[in-house]
Amino acid sequence: MKQIVLVLAMAALTIAAAPPNGGGKSPSAKAKCGYTIQRANAAAGKTTPNADDGKPTLIRAVDKRLGGCPVLVLADGKLKAPPAFNDGPASKSPAQ
Repeated sequence: MKQIVLVLAMAALTIAAAPPNGGGKSPSAKAKCGYTIQRANAAAGKTTPNADDGKPTLIRAVDKRLGGCPVLVLADGKLKAPPAFNDGPASKSPAQ
């Protein structure tokens, strides 16, 4: 058991020490990050969460990076790519 924990800790440190890939702006970087998240979920024995299905999800960790890729850690321990950020002017919307 100690050996498994040690191997996982070493892998986490190695992944965390990887250089950033430019913020995930290019399509190849986005695909790389998707593959990194998929591999991490598979290594943890979890399935990759479905794309946005409209249901709210509980997030456990915010602003976490895995291999230079931003990830969200869900309450059940699965990793998910953060939603796309559209930088634009602010707008008002009525309360509902």
